[in-house]
Amino acid sequence: MAFNRFTVQVAVRLILIAVTIFAAVWSYFKTEIIMSPLGFSVLTIAQMVMLFYFINKTREELLIFFKSFDNRDFNKAYNEFAWGQSKDELKVAFNNVLRTFKKLTLEREEQYQYLQMVNEHVSVGLISFRNDGRVDLLNSAAQNLLGIPTLGRIDQLENHKPAFWKALSFLQPGDRIVLSPDESKTKLAVVSRSFKLAEEDYTLISLQDISSELEEGEMDAWQKLIRVLTHEIMNSVTPVVSLTTAIKIIMQDEGGKLKSYPFDKGELEDVFKSIVAIEKRGQGLLGFVQAYRDYTKPPVPEIAKVNLFALINDTVQIIKSQLGPVQLNISPSIPEDAFIQVDEKLISQVLINLIKNAAEAMEGQSDAQIDINYREEPEHTCLEITDNGPGIPADIINEVFVPFFTTKKQGNGIGLSLSKQIMKAHKGDIMVESSAHGTTFELNLSA
Repeated sequence: MAFNRFTVQVAVRLILIAVTIFAAVWSYFKTEIIMSPLGFSVLTIAQMVMLFYFINKTREELLIFFKSFDNRDFNKAYNEFAWGQSKDELKVAFNNVLRTFKKLTLEREEQYQYLQMVNEHVSVGLISFRNDGRVDLLNSAAQNLLGIPTLGRIDQLENHKPAFWKALSFLQPGDRIVLSPDESKTKLAVVSRSFKLAEEDYTLISLQDISSELEEGEMDAWQKLIRVLTHEIMNSVTPVVSLTTAIKIIMQDEGGKLKSYPFDKGELEDVFKSIVAIEKRGQGLLGFVQAYRDYTKPPVPEIAKVNLFALINDTVQIIKSQLGPVQLNISPSIPEDAFIQVDEKLISQVLINLIKNAAEAMEGQSDAQIDINYREEPEHTCLEITDNGPGIPADIINEVFVPFFTTKKQGNGIGLSLSKQIMKAHKGDIMVESSAHGTTFELNLSA
């Protein structure tokens, strides 16, 4: 049966010391033999020395045990058996703790090796550095993407890629930008994150080559744009060609030469109408080209602190008279003291465009209604413009932000795409959801 050897030994020694002290006192007063109390006194002192030695030995064993943690040495083993087959519970506990820590150390080393292997085999470049600039992690993907050797400090990147380092030094935690490490066509999506580990602040930079994705996206965008341009130009050029052909026929004789005799009134009217139609189509095409030119000059926002409540109310007052019977509701949840950093004119332009689009989509609808709702999120201020119209067909909802795409007879197709540009210029975004019960455009503005 296992028992606490340390406790028993201390108890036995204390009992023996008490017995020898009692014997020394008793023999001093009850006997006349001088050697008896002297002998018991010497025996008492010896017992005390043995007790001190035993306790000190145990202290040294504890000290050695704890020092093994400082040295990360968990291979030591203690003899658990003493006094025959009885176990020393203290040494059993020592061995159990050492085995547990040895197991944890092995597991941690395995996890570290696993993470190292993942870091070296992923295609995403990773750079981790401390506040003082010391680099703790620079995987092979980051070295290959940037074409640099191992870095001891992050600012050493300036010696290899000055322009890239300049852009990186202004990057704030949470930012995402696209950079080129050199003059090549390589485009890297660079994302910055901050975290704390063992009371130390770190910055983690991830680098991902998105050149192929950008090329595919650019090709898709060009194809969509070419389709729209081709459609618009053909719509203008085709009737112009037809009308000029008709005028040519009217003004030619049977031999294909210009008629020498006067034209009759009907022919002159046909020529005049054709010229008027050509003029209108020419003006339409000219307006389209003008809109294209305006779109290729994205607006530069003049950021200022703006009261959101006042911005929405002022915009509604501007557009309300143009909505006719459409009911426009502003959510009461919009706080009167909410402020955002935006260009007031540009954001008002976006709101007007979305409200007008919603009203036009519900033209002739008796219960037409537009709601402006507000939602506050940790990193965004969200505005939702919702209508109860027929919704956007699923086959074209992905095209609504494409420049010059429109389903309106009198539209030029740049309203929503320009709104997208304005939101991007504010480091925000615009998204759309639609169903048969209505459409919602959501504006996300950075908080």
